[in-house]
Amino acid sequence: MNEASEKPLLLYAADMGQRYDDCACPGGSLRLHAPELDEPGPDCACPSGCREHQPPISGDEPFTIAEGTFCIPLPRGFVLAFSPYTPGGPCVLNEAGHRRWQDFLHPLPLHHDFDRSLARQGLILPARLPPPRPVASSMTLTVWLHITNACNLDCPYCYVRKSSEAMDLEVGIRSLDRVMGAACQHGFRKVKIKYAGGEATLHFHRIQQLHAYATQKAQELGLKLEEVILSNGTILQPEDADWIAAEGIQVMISLDGIGEQHDLLRSSRGGRGTFSRVEQTVDQILIPRGVRPAITMTITGLNAMAAADVARWALIERDLALSFNFYRRNILSASRSELELEERRIIEGLLAAYAVIETHLPSRPFFNGLLDRVHAGSHAHPCGAGHDYLVITHRGEFAQCHMLLEQPVRTNPDGDPLLAIRYGPLQNPRGDEKEGCQSCPFRFHCAGGCPLETYRATGRWDMRSPHCRIYQTLLPAALRLEGLRLMKIHGYL
Repeated sequence: MNEASEKPLLLYAADMGQRYDDCACPGGSLRLHAPELDEPGPDCACPSGCREHQPPISGDEPFTIAEGTFCIPLPRGFVLAFSPYTPGGPCVLNEAGHRRWQDFLHPLPLHHDFDRSLARQGLILPARLPPPRPVASSMTLTVWLHITNACNLDCPYCYVRKSSEAMDLEVGIRSLDRVMGAACQHGFRKVKIKYAGGEATLHFHRIQQLHAYATQKAQELGLKLEEVILSNGTILQPEDADWIAAEGIQVMISLDGIGEQHDLLRSSRGGRGTFSRVEQTVDQILIPRGVRPAITMTITGLNAMAAADVARWALIERDLALSFNFYRRNILSASRSELELEERRIIEGLLAAYAVIETHLPSRPFFNGLLDRVHAGSHAHPCGAGHDYLVITHRGEFAQCHMLLEQPVRTNPDGDPLLAIRYGPLQNPRGDEKEGCQSCPFRFHCAGGCPLETYRATGRWDMRSPHCRIYQTLLPAALRLEGLRLMKIHGYL
């Protein structure tokens, strides 16, 4: 008998909570069990959420298959099952497990430990209760701290209007006081700070000063603190990396291709390429000191076909966290039509990257970086904007999103910045409330995509993403990779 069919088997990841991306991550996730699912990755605004309250379930409560569960066949008789209501990602069933799951096409009580595992993973739900909805209940407030407008690069898609302006220490301290006070007031348990720009490391001493103050303030208020430096990776020095390692701060490096492809999009202001310097920073300065940076690639119409090379460089050769993020059109880049996302090229480029990953499947989780705004665990909103994410400009103003740096919301000097953020002009509705998303099996995983992109394309906030076909095409391929990874780490591949 095939070993995949001997007894019911369910494979799932207790490590899918590692989340990698360079934006405000999904708000609210279904938390059925396994607190480790809420541990964040290097650069994330993902909060921990909770399942909508349901009455206690009796021992003989009938369960049935979760409607909309997406299935993909895998090698050796295994099947990947991805429920809209999963707490942490797709699951893999062997033949016997798949047969038992299919028994729940007709409502049945839970008889075995395997049945209870199916329920914990959201593959079966109480038959007499409405399906749960993710709620945006976050314990983490993510703060984008805009250190400076200055940058030594000249990236064509950048949304920051360059200048020499930088955040004064007093402005930073006053802003952190307001934000951390608001975090306590609203019941957050952790504050996550992203030191960003421009190129924040041009003012590395300011980062050090603000880190010292944030650490002290968090201790006073009983808040957990997490920090990440977003950098182009061209000017970090060995002594900087020593300090970063000692303080336990995370780093995210931008990489838009390998060699000339990266240089095409990320050259210095004098026109010189920067790839060799980035590679040197990663290989000779950061990694030797125990700082393993996350890598982020901004996918544009120019570099989509370079995604495979970046996947090989970062994920395969260096075992670094990697995220693919879509270019967002902005005022400064509006004339650059060549940057626009063209569906065929984006799909072709990312499928090529997935193929590279499949040939050398990492054991570490990587699903949450494979596709812009997509997260394995069910979540209510595509990002935290307007909910548990805010931006502090270098002047100490507050904005809803880092793409809206020049459009801060109005706040009173002593007012609650979170209230201003939540009632600002940017609207971020739930994924299952958007037109075109309600019946999609992925509605709680891409949650309708970036709200700003949708509004720019449609003039509405409550519509599905203009990149919906990209998601619909690539998500099954990305899920298959996670299924293969689960088989590998459990010894079935």
